[in-house]
Amino acid sequence: MISSAVAGTLRALLLKSYRASRVLSGFMNTPAHAIINLLLFGKKHRKTHSVAIVAGALMPDLPMLLFYLREKLHGTPERLIWSERYNDPVWQAVFNSFHSFPLLALAIWMAWRGRCSGWAIFFASMFCHSLFDFPVHHRDAHAHFFPLSDYRFISPLSYWDPAHYGLWISALEVVIMVVGSLYLWRSSQSRVKRVQVAGLLSVYLLFLFAAVVVWA
Repeated sequence: MISSAVAGTLRALLLKSYRASRVLSGFMNTPAHAIINLLLFGKKHRKTHSVAIVAGALMPDLPMLLFYLREKLHGTPERLIWSERYNDPVWQAVFNSFHSFPLLALAIWMAWRGRCSGWAIFFASMFCHSLFDFPVHHRDAHAHFFPLSDYRFISPLSYWDPAHYGLWISALEVVIMVVGSLYLWRSSQSRVKRVQVAGLLSVYLLFLFAAVVVWA
């Protein structure tokens, strides 16, 4: 009985959150990429290149943040931001460049050839972000093969849209974020890295709180 009540409450919160605002869902999703990439790259790379991993995981969504802030500063209504401004060809080229498999693969290769391990890890982390985005974007899919192709994979899954299993994916994301953060905290002896993990988790929970309380 208690577990059913908890599950129902969690579902209600997630439903409010992910119906409330696409931008909050997206920015909430961004620090989750950083935690996943820290787990994916392993202890060896976390020890030497944690900043590059985190920065690379966050970087693909930076243009979206700048775009959104610019539009809000200009007083653009939320509906107009996503129905018109978001589809501007110039902005789309910027968004797609930061999620492009061929461009990021080229950047990784150039950094590796130049023996710049930090930059190679940075671009590899960006690539992983884009790779995880690929199967969970529906109507907001990126052109991941830009500039070679404008093809967009319209996935049946969405990380934020309840009509496309967004509630299930978001619930899984919350679990990965919390469990992953606890694992990284416990496995690290570095105070700096623990602060890094705590900061990512705090930002994630802050956006979740904002989505539920402010926009719902």
